[in-house]
Amino acid sequence: MTNNSILDERFPPKLIESMLAEKKYTWFQKNLWSFFLLAAILLLIIVPLFQKGTFIDGMLYKTVAYNYSIGESSFWNMKFTNTSMTFFCEQPPIYFFVLGNFYKLFGTHYLADRFFTLLLFIAFIFILKLIFKLLFPNKNGPFLLAIFMLVSIAVFCWSYANQVIEPLLCFITAFAIYFFIKFIISKNHFYSLLFCIAVFLLFLTKGFQSCFVIILPLTYLMLSKWNKTIFKFCLLFGFLLSFILAFTLFVYQPAVNWFNAYYQARLVLTFNNVGNTTDSHLEIIVRFFTELIVCLMCLLFLSVWLSTKKKYPIKFMFRNFSSNKLAVSLLITSLAGSFPYALSLVQRGFYLLPAFVCFVLAIIIGFHRYWKFFYAPLLKVSENKFVQTAVLLIVIASFTISSLTVNNYKRDEPLIKDVDLILTKLNKNDTLLVNGDLWNYFSLHAYLYINKQVNLSTEKKDAHFIISNKNENLPPQDSGYKLITSNTNELVLYENEKFVK
Repeated sequence: MTNNSILDERFPPKLIESMLAEKKYTWFQKNLWSFFLLAAILLLIIVPLFQKGTFIDGMLYKTVAYNYSIGESSFWNMKFTNTSMTFFCEQPPIYFFVLGNFYKLFGTHYLADRFFTLLLFIAFIFILKLIFKLLFPNKNGPFLLAIFMLVSIAVFCWSYANQVIEPLLCFITAFAIYFFIKFIISKNHFYSLLFCIAVFLLFLTKGFQSCFVIILPLTYLMLSKWNKTIFKFCLLFGFLLSFILAFTLFVYQPAVNWFNAYYQARLVLTFNNVGNTTDSHLEIIVRFFTELIVCLMCLLFLSVWLSTKKKYPIKFMFRNFSSNKLAVSLLITSLAGSFPYALSLVQRGFYLLPAFVCFVLAIIIGFHRYWKFFYAPLLKVSENKFVQTAVLLIVIASFTISSLTVNNYKRDEPLIKDVDLILTKLNKNDTLLVNGDLWNYFSLHAYLYINKQVNLSTEKKDAHFIISNKNENLPPQDSGYKLITSNTNELVLYENEKFVK
């Protein structure tokens, strides 16, 4: 099967003839918008990634991976700290296993996990490049457009900067899509096995909801009118995946123990809206479209431009899109990866990242002939000396801003500075007594534990007691606790000489 048959395009010949004639451009002109994208990636992803402070989920995950790296936990028996979530079953183990091994190789300095996330981003971009190379050989436009659309999604950039699990999901999801396309081209059932492995890794990364990519071959099968080759692919990977999951979840005891805890902690409690983040089931669906606003606006602009300037009916655009089995399958897959989150009230925008990848691929592949009208004006604009100078200045400015702000705080500045001060008064493996209001401050747990394996407790009376400076419940005067910190922002540390070793 050729690349053209995969794309299954129907495009009016007259419209192709009306396109701008191919013209030779200099190397700088051809790569002008690549430099612009590089500047955007630097400012929106790389610089925030290397700044100090991380979203609470990212800190939680790094602490779990840290424990694995120092031998305090195992693959199916992860932990957060010695006193909180000692059996960590909030997420499957593969992310912590991979990051933990990265720590083993490169150390646990706070920059190590930043480079880990950067490598995930580079690997994801590399897989995207391979996908577009399969579909559009010798054409760079679709690949660059995909990067532009992904970077225009605010939560996409935020997720890499704050080191949640979704960047790993994006990488594995893209790999699964790549294996499926390779199968369509080669009809080699070895890719059925690789697709199955990718889906199983997705399950081990974020659970059943991250396996939504299985909708891709199933939808393609139906659109292909139950093509025998595609049917064999689905049958083979379905059998293999069922066997692996059955063995993992019902036979292999360490995995069974983990899954039983995970099932209760994440699935049962989630669908009972424990820990809900919203009051509306529809919020995540609205978020799906609002995050894609730039992508949708580009598509709208292209449609209006073709209908007004080229007198090309919009219905033909979408008719041609609907004839592209791969594009339609990717679109349906993206909806399957996002809309089910509306079933519960535990919803976060970054859960949608893998679905966004499928959506962006769908509209670029499905409308790829039309996007040429998007590329042509950009190439034309790249001839303008003013535009060239402006982009060059933007690139220089981005590197300058990066060098000046890379070590700044993006979040948690008061907390990090307080923890740095408090840790000078503590020994490794100390336990801090806290009031209930600080017990659920998981970033505090994480910063203390990663830096010095200090644990928090609400029960164990120990040498040190920490409270929020906004807390009016100070230790009783006869308790023996005396204030030993000053110039702190959020936290106050007390010490009881009776318990000092």
